[in-house]
Amino acid sequence: MELTNVSKLFVGFVALIIGIVLITSIATSTLAVTDKKIIYDEHFDLVTLGCSNESAFNNTNALCNLTVANAPTAGTWKEDDCPIASLVVENTSAGTYTALTEGTDYLLFASAGIIDMQNTTATQIYVNDTYVSYSYCGDDYLNQAWSRTVLNLLAGFFALAIMGVGIGLFYSVYKSAGIGA
Repeated sequence: MELTNVSKLFVGFVALIIGIVLITSIATSTLAVTDKKIIYDEHFDLVTLGCSNESAFNNTNALCNLTVANAPTAGTWKEDDCPIASLVVENTSAGTYTALTEGTDYLLFASAGIIDMQNTTATQIYVNDTYVSYSYCGDDYLNQAWSRTVLNLLAGFFALAIMGVGIGLFYSVYKSAGIGA
């Protein structure tokens, strides 16, 4: 049984609609496993932690070590392949935010997710709220660059395939209707 032109147009439009819906789903799923997750303003209260005066700040005081909630787990691939990145540490007192400087105000141990607060003028505020923003790898993150690249190309190739089906069907209608010479 041969498809009529109307049937071919109907199949072409249905294929395009289904393709558009599937591309959205594929792109969303791909993005979830190829992008790092971002945390904004994770809160630490240095006073509550016991790191609230000059004598508390030193390189050996564990009270002044902040461990982020999504720190890489020791002994896993995250520890070596995906440490904490894009870290911003801000200190606030009386509504004023001050960006702290890595190496001066704090030391970062990215593979462990630990921020060691140092004894500096910027950190010696006695009403001390510290906010940390960073990116990390989720449990489903693809840790190999080539696999992220291939997966990111998938939605594009799917779109090309749907476009090819549509063009093929519409060209078939074009030829059978005798529009083309």
